[in-house]
Amino acid sequence: MTVPGYPHSHSQPMAGNSGPLRFLVTADSFLPHSGGSRVYYANLYKNLLAMYPDTMTVLTRKVPGWKEFDRHETGANFRIQRFLKPLPNWKYWQLPKAIPQLAGEAAHVLAGSYDCLHCGDLFPQGLNGVALRRLFRLPMLMFCHGDEVSQTDRRRYQPRVRNFIYRHADVIIAANQFAYDGLVRIGIPEDRLHKLTPGVNFEQFYPAPPRRDLIERYGLQGAKVLLTVARMVPRKGHKIVLEALPQVIREVPNLKYLIAGDGPEGPQLQQQARQLGIQDAVIFAGDIPHGEVCDFYNLCNVFIMANRLEAGGDVESFGMVFTEANAVGKPVIGGRSGGTAEAVLDGKTGFLADPGNADEIARRLLQLLKNEDLAASMGAAGMARVRAEFNWSSRAQAVRQISAEMVMRARREVQSPAAGVRPEDSGVSA
Repeated sequence: MTVPGYPHSHSQPMAGNSGPLRFLVTADSFLPHSGGSRVYYANLYKNLLAMYPDTMTVLTRKVPGWKEFDRHETGANFRIQRFLKPLPNWKYWQLPKAIPQLAGEAAHVLAGSYDCLHCGDLFPQGLNGVALRRLFRLPMLMFCHGDEVSQTDRRRYQPRVRNFIYRHADVIIAANQFAYDGLVRIGIPEDRLHKLTPGVNFEQFYPAPPRRDLIERYGLQGAKVLLTVARMVPRKGHKIVLEALPQVIREVPNLKYLIAGDGPEGPQLQQQARQLGIQDAVIFAGDIPHGEVCDFYNLCNVFIMANRLEAGGDVESFGMVFTEANAVGKPVIGGRSGGTAEAVLDGKTGFLADPGNADEIARRLLQLLKNEDLAASMGAAGMARVRAEFNWSSRAQAVRQISAEMVMRARREVQSPAAGVRPEDSGVSA
């Protein structure tokens, strides 16, 4: 099958109809937990179930707000079971703690007669998935967002477990080119890989007049507004943006920098703003409801997230916030790091800048804040691009077809066990 913009999709059109599919999905967390990968899964599956007569069960953990979310989202074809407990870290001695989860997942497989398994996280869901695949001959699809590879590269034992999991998956969906390249680098055959970047929900993200109550709440009357929507962690680059702001404020004195999100770096960033003497221009909005993110995009003149690569391999592998802000018609600035070049077309929909260079970031900010025509044209180009290339329905169709082909292939192998046996399944390699 060919999906526009996805040269790395290797599946061919299905020969026949697999009928309705029964999906079992395991993920460390799910909405309403914030995070790009969780939004990715929710939109994929929501669109898939809207188009096909399939059913789906998600096994995940409890997060704040889960009861109301589950009550609203649960239906005849979709349900969420929250009993998983995430591992505190990815150290190898934590693996025995995954055994109770495996037992619970196995019980669901036995009770549900599922056609396939989707694993949204590497540890322990992916490792448990390999066991379920072998125990129940349940075809397994893994997702990879890129940081699963980069963050484990420098570890002693984790790469071995990581590679074992990916080699035993029937199919792997890379959520961006950064993830795809990482999987190829560690030796995963390309005929098992498919690339499906995140889409944008155009019913949720669209241009609209700024909300007057938010303008009054944050004192934005008559101001130029710079916005970041991201957790306050080092790789999101809040610190370098604050370093750049004094240069920008000298030329754009009515600038306000609105930061939406919480995280461990919050107190240090507030202290940094005070030390730089720009505390009156920086507004810490805290965590905001997912349903209000579009309202915040519509407040700003420019969106920025100067993401950077951290020493431990923590990296922004795509950056859904950039395409969301573009969908609202806003120009964006991202860090020249990880996979953001796929989300931001440098010089067309926004700019990429060195995330360690405050002078370059200040220069790009001034270009957009002082040139309204340039900002408007980049925002318009970004909106046109995401509407043409980033719809969720095509991605949902792709993941459904990939899953159906995987199921049909597994059924053929059951009927003819000698056909399609891979070396890793026969014990030749691990």
